[in-house]
Amino acid sequence: MEGCMLGVQMVQLEHVTKEFDDTTVVDDLNLDIRAGEFLTLLGPSGCGKTTTLRMIAGFEKPTNGKILLNGKQVDEMEPYKREVNTVFQSYSLFPHMNVFDNVAFGLKMKKVSKDEITERVTRALKLVQLEAFGNRKPKQLSGGQQQRIAIARAIVNNPQVLLLDEPLGALDLKLRKQMQLELKHLQQTLNITFIYVTHDQEEALTMSDRIVVMNSGKIEQIGLPYEIYEQPKTRFVADFIGQTNILEGTVTALNGESATMEFDGQSFEIPNTADVTLNEEVFISVRPEKMQVSNTPFDGSVNVKGTFKEKIYVGSVTKIVVSMPNGKEITVHEAHDKIADLTNTNDVFVSWSPKNAVILKK
Repeated sequence: MEGCMLGVQMVQLEHVTKEFDDTTVVDDLNLDIRAGEFLTLLGPSGCGKTTTLRMIAGFEKPTNGKILLNGKQVDEMEPYKREVNTVFQSYSLFPHMNVFDNVAFGLKMKKVSKDEITERVTRALKLVQLEAFGNRKPKQLSGGQQQRIAIARAIVNNPQVLLLDEPLGALDLKLRKQMQLELKHLQQTLNITFIYVTHDQEEALTMSDRIVVMNSGKIEQIGLPYEIYEQPKTRFVADFIGQTNILEGTVTALNGESATMEFDGQSFEIPNTADVTLNEEVFISVRPEKMQVSNTPFDGSVNVKGTFKEKIYVGSVTKIVVSMPNGKEITVHEAHDKIADLTNTNDVFVSWSPKNAVILKK
């Protein structure tokens, strides 16, 4: 399958808007997707991510704006004329056909020669590690195997772009995690553009080259998985991606690229990533794994006194919930061996390094 050169814009959305009756589902979306990248549209139900995917596929037409595929405007083009294929959560396999014929179906409709069909289907099944299952019927396969067949049926057409709409949503957790890695490996092998829709934050962080976080039809933030998680730009992104603690503070001084914050009677200096102004009231986001709980404060850290409320074992870490004097709760993730001495006292300190706090404008 022909590779694409990363850096070339494969899909471009220019001021794309989609309205259903009086409701704006996608609102003035501008997005460039590079050839050969794995890009994920991430957001809650109803944020517009699936509608965006369907407009790229041609199943919906934008109310306004343009969609370009490899530099060619396609928003008025029929779906079958676009060099894209879509994989849905429902496998949509033909139950009366065997695996080989399911994968070959699109090629037969295009009147591809029998020899070429055999070669391309065999290669596609090998890519999804199901080359020995060609004669089986879909009902004889597991859910994960059926999803691989749906993927093979899509990639056998050599699309420039593969669109995936929550394709792993029907699988159990263990199989879903396995398929995440397999899909990422497949995308790297094929070197074609994958546009993936999910509401699962961990899935997006695991698989993506870039993530587009959507909310109410708009883009909240675009970035690398690390940037989205470690440097959220808005409260929505900080709250939606993983867990975080949202605190409130005031900017009391500005010093070059740093800002001095006052929180709970304490002052600390952190990078001014949100371009805040003097005396501005802001939110502060601190991830639970960046915090620690102890009976005594830590030097060089922000230390907040609270009441130890509960601990919850969740496997890899223990969640500790601490109640603050103002009634709010802070959640901390600690290694199991670090919390043995916290059961004998109610008064504890929650501590974190100022560099691990991220400013979010209100």
